Amino acid sequence: MDIHTKLIDLSQKKLIEEIREGCENKLSANTFNSLYLWQHQMNLSIYLKDNFFAVKCGERGENTWFFPCGEKKEVELFIKEGMESKDFSLCYISEGDALWLNEKFPDRWQLMREEESDEYICNIPKLLDLKGGEYKGVRHKVNRIQRENALTTLPISEKTFNDAIEVVSEWEMLPHHIGNNQLVDGGVSNKAIAERTQLDIDGVIVYIDDKPVSVFAGFKIDDDTVDVLVGKCLQDAPRGFVYYAICEYLKNNCSNYKYCNLEEDLGIQGIKLIKEGLHPEYKNLIWTAVQI
Repeated sequence: MDIHTKLIDLSQKKLIEEIREGCENKLSANTFNSLYLWQHQMNLSIYLKDNFFAVKCGERGENTWFFPCGEKKEVELFIKEGMESKDFSLCYISEGDALWLNEKFPDRWQLMREEESDEYICNIPKLLDLKGGEYKGVRHKVNRIQRENALTTLPISEKTFNDAIEVVSEWEMLPHHIGNNQLVDGGVSNKAIAERTQLDIDGVIVYIDDKPVSVFAGFKIDDDTVDVLVGKCLQDAPRGFVYYAICEYLKNNCSNYKYCNLEEDLGIQGIKLIKEGLHPEYKNLIWTAVQI
């Protein structure tokens, strides 16, 4: 498409969030913070108007775009124009937008589920209570960790900033599985913590015997939901420590929200098992689409 896109920068945050909230798009993938922080790893750039934005995803192809956000007439015009160009395709399509695309352009698109990009949505009050049979395994791990360790939880602040960066940096040096989309953190968490004030991100560091071993941080998606953007535990943390750490983050930062978006599992089995173990209430299902 012959459309000029720009890099995503902090000056666009307010407008992008107003547009996203205006069309009630609740995907973590379409939040300003996610787009801004992942733009280099995913080769993202943005076409931004007063009532509409579309994000080009160069990592997936020269003419591949996130499903646009904004007024429906603008979305329809953009897609119509795109369909006249070579290799135009769409990604990060929500369930509602997939239905709209089929209805508006019948027999023109092949929609495909992309399960590794589904976003896990968990109930915060249930995670904080950890009651009932479904949480038995998590509850056992959390209780054991509390019983066997000297634990401290502190907010990420100027005072604890170096500890947070130490955990994230040490985590990045570990060998990791790479997901189906070939995405790696690559400094995203470091940037999120370093620019937490501008991005309205807050979080916690969990210590064992005064040693920082875990960092969790996130931001508001809407009045009901917080996005858990950063979640790192060091390799030598006790087994199951991720469950204790996320509960500490939710307890200290998210008690006024109903849901937490734990983002996608990237098709990595270990991440999938952890997120499924938290018994998500539902998922934001994701599609991709190519023209027929």
